[in-house]
Amino acid sequence: MKKSLLLLGTSLCVPLTSHAADWFEQSTPLTQAHQHLLDGDLQSMFTSLVEVWQLDQEKNIKDHLNSLLVQSLSVDCGKGLDSKQFPDWINSITIRRLNIQSPGRDAYQMMVNVAAKKEISDIRLSKWVDKDISSDTSFNSVNSDNVTNGIYSYVKRYNLNNDISKGLYRIDVTADDQESWSAWVIFSEQNAKQTVRWASKDHWQIEKNALLNKFCPLPKLGVSVYDYVKGKYQEIWNHSYDSDYPTSLPVDSLPPDRYVLAISMTQQRWQGPIIIEQSQVISKTYDVATEE
Repeated sequence: MKKSLLLLGTSLCVPLTSHAADWFEQSTPLTQAHQHLLDGDLQSMFTSLVEVWQLDQEKNIKDHLNSLLVQSLSVDCGKGLDSKQFPDWINSITIRRLNIQSPGRDAYQMMVNVAAKKEISDIRLSKWVDKDISSDTSFNSVNSDNVTNGIYSYVKRYNLNNDISKGLYRIDVTADDQESWSAWVIFSEQNAKQTVRWASKDHWQIEKNALLNKFCPLPKLGVSVYDYVKGKYQEIWNHSYDSDYPTSLPVDSLPPDRYVLAISMTQQRWQGPIIIEQSQVISKTYDVATEE
């Protein structure tokens, strides 16, 4: 009886279209995704979600798939979604979605960070089917002059016109020796549980929009100060906080000058071994006057 109620509850979020009415009378990848979620088999659920994303592009189906993925995160924050592990030459992959809000302008970026034991020739994130998410990209070695403990660190940055849409994506990492690794990634669309906004000229405020997922890391607040040096902005101070968030710049003193103050709120989940972060960044000029 409990399982029937759960199935009814999840089905209510989808309008009954011509083929939706008999979803639960057939065995389809979508009904299988529901069943796997109810059974706690997150890996099989994720496989079914990938299959549905590949087959069906109707808006109501997309919204339903998004709801299923978000619901599955309440189990273990996504750690059990994908059993595909990294090869021994990849240490970690972090995919970060950024919404950067400055006065009068919003900007969107996608960053893919890879730490590896081999030198990497390319990192690619594409949307199903084989569609580049942006032509405005950069690819850099983070520490090319000083490899730490035999680990190379790389970042692929995509500048976007809009926030990336929910759906099915593919990540491909290729080493210099042409060995490669790839995996499916599903991005969800959900409201941030905590956001940050300016409360005054030099103070900000944390807004709590929903209960936190106890299986996910606490949202992280980042505070950074940038100075304009030799024609470009350089970070001169930063700190991050997992709790007891400050609401003003916790720096005793800065030389009189005009700076840029950036505040970020980052929320994290997993997809198997891959870390997926969603970051909101607010920034504005910050003037330090000469003391009289």
